[in-house]
Amino acid sequence: MSEQIRTYTSVRIDDTVEWRLVIFVSERGMSAYLKNLENPLENIVTLFEESWDQDESMLLHRIEECVYNHPQLLDDFATEIIICSPRALWFPEKESRDPERLLQLYGEVYPVDGTDLFEDEREGMTCAYSLVAGLPSFLRRTLSGAKVSCHQGVLVSKFIKQNNESPVLYIDIRVDDADYILIDNGKLLLASTHQWHNMMDIGYMAMNIFDVYGLNPKMAQVSLSGETSDKQELVKIMREQISYVMFTLVPTAVSKVKMPLSAAISLSRQPNN
Repeated sequence: MSEQIRTYTSVRIDDTVEWRLVIFVSERGMSAYLKNLENPLENIVTLFEESWDQDESMLLHRIEECVYNHPQLLDDFATEIIICSPRALWFPEKESRDPERLLQLYGEVYPVDGTDLFEDEREGMTCAYSLVAGLPSFLRRTLSGAKVSCHQGVLVSKFIKQNNESPVLYIDIRVDDADYILIDNGKLLLASTHQWHNMMDIGYMAMNIFDVYGLNPKMAQVSLSGETSDKQELVKIMREQISYVMFTLVPTAVSKVKMPLSAAISLSRQPNN
């Protein structure tokens, strides 16, 4: 993929308190969105969207450039930074009380320096995640007042409140990978990210998850969201084996601005939530 950049160089803001800023960071790009809290009907502003080839050796430099090239990010907004990490692991609260124990457990799967590990406490569990070495210290230096969240954490907090009576597997599809979040009776059973190459990969992963957790596909649900235009095809494929397959109800910003689902969910919340 060649680098693509779409940028709004600046937006006139009279009072930053009236605005909420969400910054979305991933291995393949970075984007930022502003929402007027005093006037919810005002259009969401896309400050910038940048994409790049996946290259861990250049990732921190790319992120730093985005921040320095868009100084408006440093204004005093109510800011949430969402880290889209393919290396997120969830732990029970008792396993995360001891930072050294948490780092040890995480490091058995994804070796990481302790200073590069993020923690996101959600629903009585801890999501530990990392993206690139040096990112936590850079964010503390430049965006010290911002809340930092894992994209999976944002999705889990949203989906776990849906009050479904049967198990639901939420699948949020992005370019090349997808998040799978399995919730049963208000409890999180699974949250993970897996790559895909075609729609059959996503269907196979869903069936594998049901099999691992001993769930009957005829009694469970699948709820789909995401960026692919092939969701209708995927629904048709999955309904051959799964009785209830539907589209996830998502904030309107997902379709209007075409932003990631976790970013849209964050923008729709009150700043302190």
